[in-house]
Amino acid sequence: MLEGLSTDIEKEGLLDKYRKPEINAVFMDEWSDLTKKFLKALPYSLTSSQLTAVSEIVWDLKRPVPMSRLLQGDVGCGKTVVAFLACMEVIGAGYQAAFMVPTELLAVQHYEHFLNLLENVEEVAYKPSVALLTGSTPLKQSRIIHQGIQTGKISLVIGTHSLIAEKVKFSALRIAVVDEQHRFGVIQRGTFNSKLYFNSVSSRMAETSSDHSMKGNVYMAPHVLAMSATPIPRTLALALHGDMSLTQITDLPPGRLPVETYIIEANDIGFERVYQMITDELEAGGKVYLVYPVIEQSEHLPQLRAVLTDFEAISSRFEGYNCGLLHGKMKRDEKDEALRQFRSGELRILFSTQVIEIGVDVPDASMMVVMNAERFGIAQLHQLRGRVGRGVRKSKCLLLASTASGISRLKVMEKSSDGFYLANVDLLLRGPGDLLGKKQSGHLPEFPIARLEIDGNILQEAHLAALKILGVSHDLQKFPELKAELSMRHPLSVLGD
Repeated sequence: MLEGLSTDIEKEGLLDKYRKPEINAVFMDEWSDLTKKFLKALPYSLTSSQLTAVSEIVWDLKRPVPMSRLLQGDVGCGKTVVAFLACMEVIGAGYQAAFMVPTELLAVQHYEHFLNLLENVEEVAYKPSVALLTGSTPLKQSRIIHQGIQTGKISLVIGTHSLIAEKVKFSALRIAVVDEQHRFGVIQRGTFNSKLYFNSVSSRMAETSSDHSMKGNVYMAPHVLAMSATPIPRTLALALHGDMSLTQITDLPPGRLPVETYIIEANDIGFERVYQMITDELEAGGKVYLVYPVIEQSEHLPQLRAVLTDFEAISSRFEGYNCGLLHGKMKRDEKDEALRQFRSGELRILFSTQVIEIGVDVPDASMMVVMNAERFGIAQLHQLRGRVGRGVRKSKCLLLASTASGISRLKVMEKSSDGFYLANVDLLLRGPGDLLGKKQSGHLPEFPIARLEIDGNILQEAHLAALKILGVSHDLQKFPELKAELSMRHPLSVLGD
């Protein structure tokens, strides 16, 4: 039968995790054969933090309650491969997995990346069937994919918000991975979760599963694994508030070089300095992103530089170096071709909008220039900066600001490349938003006792203290001082029952 969150099973699970931290991680010998073989086929070794993250998630996947977990880690720390391993675990048990991402570019990249990794997996009874479903998927192919998802022939589907369309019905969905989940609207995420709940009720595949720990739960809502490189304030506030379990990947793959960040005023002198730095980088063999806030010039916002306008004006300054365009109004084939040419080196400069912000991986891209950087959030800029510094070259990120106030706000980007630190700064600057509503930022007048953006550590300590007390007894009569304090703060509450 269905077990929701906050039931006795969930509470006991949390208390067990507090009482016995050693059971937080399931050792690799308890993973499915498919997961182990996928891990063995990886062309690199996981970091200790990645292994711990996989273990925590697998521990949740074997429990009879739906997981709601946030996987946090800095840009480039390897969250995607951790999510792939989680998908392998449920597929190995005979279930399905869905992997939803915010952009088509990222969906295609994840799909190709997963297929490449899957090719190296050997000695398995069958290799999981994988499908890509986006808004650009041709109608005939889309129908075939929908049918494969509904019958269970497709084990893993990677896609955009197309996965939450009403006509997409799963046979035995066990886990939904939501990459950069803050990029999806509150309503969208709610639709996604409720849709998964109703469409995963029947499972024929589970009847033949060899994993007995997952049998008998065919009416359970699927597990949800949300991922974020730099949580925006709303996401961080939800994590602090206890609605989601939190897993953090705290280390980066070995050899990753820090990106040098420069804040530059967008005046004539500043632009000449930027053009010279771009020239030096190109002459040294590097590749350069130029990122813009808008595609076309607007009468309403004339101060914003547009990618189409600057492409014509600036590309002529770099004769001898091929320049390309990438923005949201281009067709999927045109986007894919632009990225392919940039990866191969046919293009040395890529003029783009923030469409490259999430997940685009060109390892030898070595410089990023962000125009009107003050128009972007700290989290966005950190994500954008994460597109460079992914290879062996020392990389640079130039943030051009048009206003004095913008320059002062951006200084934090010079000081730190730690996504967790920047998320806390963003939380302090913007506030946590409306936890139950649609507002993404601002301070909460209904929280008169604590401010999430200031008192986060105290709230986390209070959460652990509450678990410790509940681990001893659920009866407040055994804690008279605490009961007296709570009675004064909440005189209408019935305590001790």
